[in-house]
Amino acid sequence: MSADRPTAGRTVVSARAIEKIVRAVTAQQFGVDVKNVAADLTDEAGRLDLAVRTPIRVVSIRRAQDDPGAIERSGGSVLARAGRSEQAITEQVGALTGSTVSRLAVRLTGAEIKQERRVR
Repeated sequence: MSADRPTAGRTVVSARAIEKIVRAVTAQQFGVDVKNVAADLTDEAGRLDLAVRTPIRVVSIRRAQDDPGAIERSGGSVLARAGRSEQAITEQVGALTGSTVSRLAVRLTGAEIKQERRVR
């Protein structure tokens, strides 16, 4: 390589920055505060192996009983939402970091009740 010829650059994203991205994307997907989300990253042959722990925002039991459509309007069952969120997290983290996510494990740690709004 000659000294007058520019070389191709490479951008490296730190593990800490990727962790923050994973936590933010996960929090957005589950409708919770990012401070309640934890993430562990492992490099597996150049691919990301992710494990996240997060609560999930849900409608109250009372609201679900009073309004049968409330669960569907909030995104469906916990299992359905978790499945869709896994795919979305994998895609968004890959797009934002340029990394390939090889594995994602999501552990739901609790439920945060979505506060009902009073109608006046």
